[in-house]
Amino acid sequence: MLVRESAGGGLLVYLTRRSSRSPFMPDAFVFPGGTVDAEDRTPSARARLYGAVVGIDEEFGIAALRELFEEAGVLIVCDAAGDPAAVAPERLALLRVELNQGIPLATLLEREGLFLDARELVYYSRWITPEREPLRFDAHFFIATAPEGQIAVADAVEVHDGAWFSPRDALERADREDLRIMFPTRKHLERLAAHESIESLLEHARSRNTISAILPFMRDGRIEFTHEGEDW
Repeated sequence: MLVRESAGGGLLVYLTRRSSRSPFMPDAFVFPGGTVDAEDRTPSARARLYGAVVGIDEEFGIAALRELFEEAGVLIVCDAAGDPAAVAPERLALLRVELNQGIPLATLLEREGLFLDARELVYYSRWITPEREPLRFDAHFFIATAPEGQIAVADAVEVHDGAWFSPRDALERADREDLRIMFPTRKHLERLAAHESIESLLEHARSRNTISAILPFMRDGRIEFTHEGEDW
């Protein structure tokens, strides 16, 4: 969940529309993300990760930051000293092209002297696809603040129509059926809508010491879900 402050006050979150050809949630507006690749588990990938994401293995943080760059063009990086690194938009665009051509992100980062900054990710939740679904995923959600000077742009391959929304506006548009939003996305947008600043959101997110898996299921025509220790 990539967020930034709105110029008029409050939070904005970046959503992209999945391809209509996707076998899972076609045309739905979602947060940027994807799967853990084999490359995310390699020593070279781990060597280009600075810091750690509290509460989850390194490979998930690497995958989250890589997918954010692939799908939204936002690269959260630092230098070897841990200081935030500003990368010119033109350079970011070229790096994204090389990544999409199959060059491992770790190779590109090593060449540029950059590291994925795991300290900028907050692990927020874990949702598992209902058992009745033909395609199932074990999805981990993170929160990250958009770096200054970077412009989010959907990749126009896996996802389209990337845009910033206030969480409340996205929910209202979904209620009017202007946006297709799936249940887990809706529940996270409801959480985001409860906060008027990034500081408040991150304070809330970091206070959640235990992340329990959420498993939705149908009962009497309604969506319910298992959870431990918190109310969704």
